[in-house]
Amino acid sequence: MSPVATLRFRLPDEQGDFDAARLGRQALLALWEIDEKCRSLLKHGQPSDETARLAEEIRGMIDGELLET
Repeated sequence: MSPVATLRFRLPDEQGDFDAARLGRQALLALWEIDEKCRSLLKHGQPSDETARLAEEIRGMIDGELLET
């Protein structure tokens, strides 16, 4: 039998935690899409120096935040 995990929340007191758990996958996919757009801009676009620096910074923030959790 495969392991099963059950999360329990006391609603409405823990509504924020419940929403975070429920929407986590969507948030992760959104971050992945942002990272891919920044990567594509850096690889295939011709961004200004400032735009390239910002895209690299955003990618670094995404990678850093995901690795910390």
